[in-house]
Amino acid sequence: MRRNMTGTFNRVPNGNFLRRSKAQDDFPESWLQIGGNNESTWRFISESMVNPTLEINNSTATRSGIIQTKEASLSIGKDKEWLFKVNLKGGRPDTQVYIRIYPISLEGNVSKPIEYYFRIGLKKEQISQVISAGYNVAFFRLEIGIMGQGSLDIYKVIAYTLSPGTMKRRVTNNNKAWTHKIESINTIEEIKKPIRLASPIPIQVPVNVHATVSGDVRNLTPIRDKVQVYGNNQVPIATSVSGRVQVEISSHEFYESLEDVTATEKMSSTITRDISALHRCSFSVLNFGSDPAFIQIELSPDGVHWLTEESLQEVPPGMLALVCPKNFLRFIRIAYKSENFTRLRIWVQAQN
Repeated sequence: MRRNMTGTFNRVPNGNFLRRSKAQDDFPESWLQIGGNNESTWRFISESMVNPTLEINNSTATRSGIIQTKEASLSIGKDKEWLFKVNLKGGRPDTQVYIRIYPISLEGNVSKPIEYYFRIGLKKEQISQVISAGYNVAFFRLEIGIMGQGSLDIYKVIAYTLSPGTMKRRVTNNNKAWTHKIESINTIEEIKKPIRLASPIPIQVPVNVHATVSGDVRNLTPIRDKVQVYGNNQVPIATSVSGRVQVEISSHEFYESLEDVTATEKMSSTITRDISALHRCSFSVLNFGSDPAFIQIELSPDGVHWLTEESLQEVPPGMLALVCPKNFLRFIRIAYKSENFTRLRIWVQAQN
C-alpha cells in the first residue's frame, strides 16, 4: 500500500515561514537574504501567520533570493533520494526562478551546487525536483530566488525523502526545468543587509587542464611579409634595397650675411633681421676707414618700436669688433655713426 506524503513529513526547518527570526528584524527563522544589491528588497508578510509570504523584488541585480542558514541545512543521513517542492508565484509572465542545492560532506566541504531553472507565471503554483545525494553527501543547503528583473512570492519550501517504492516525480508545472552546468564558481554572492550573515561556503573544485597546441609557422619572406612604419609627418620610413633603414643625420645649420655701409655723423642702421628661429646670433664690424666709428645693438618686438642694448661701442680704424645681443627680441639690427665719413663691413653669423 502506497503511503501518501503530506506536509507533516517536510524536512525543511521553517519551510512554511511560520516562525519569525529572533536575530533578524522582520524575516523568517532559518533563512537569510542572498544576492541582490541596494535596489533589491525582501518583504516578509506575516500579519496573520496563517499563510506567511516572502516577497522578493529585484530590479538590476543578476539574482536575488533566500538561503538556509548553515545550521538549518538538511541532514541527509542514509536517505539518498529526495523530492524538493516550492510553492511560489511570479510578478509577471515568464518569471525565471532558480533552485540551488549545495551538497556538503560530513567534513564540511561544499561541492559545486546543483542548479535548476524554472519559468512561472502570475498564478500560484508548485515546482518540484527529485535529487539524488552522492555517497559522501551528508547535508543539503537550499537556495531559492529570482533571476533578472521582476518580483517573486515564496509561500513554502518542502523537502522529504522518497521510499524505494515511491515513484520519482519530476517537475509538475508545464514548463520543464533545465539544469545549468556550472563551469566555475567564484562566489556565492553577497548577502544584502542581513543582521545575521550566511557563512561563506567553501567550495573545493579540482581543475585539471590537458591541452595540445600545434602550430604551423612558415618562414617569413620580405616580399609577402612587410611592415611599414610612419613618422609624425605621415611619411613612411625609407629603406634601402636590402631593407636597411635610411637615416639622415641632422646637424646645426649656419647662416651668414654681409653688409657694407658708410658711417656719417647721423645715426644709421643696418637692415632688420628676424632672429626668432635662430639659437645664436653675433655681429662682427670691421672699420676699414680712417676715422673711428661707434656701434650698438638695437632690438624690437615688432620691427617698429626699437630699444638699444648698453652704450655705444667704439671701433677704431682698421679694427674688428664683436657684438652679441644679451637679450632676446624677435627683430635685431646694428646702429652706427662716425664723426667723419668711414667705411664699415658688418657680418651677421648665426646658428639654429
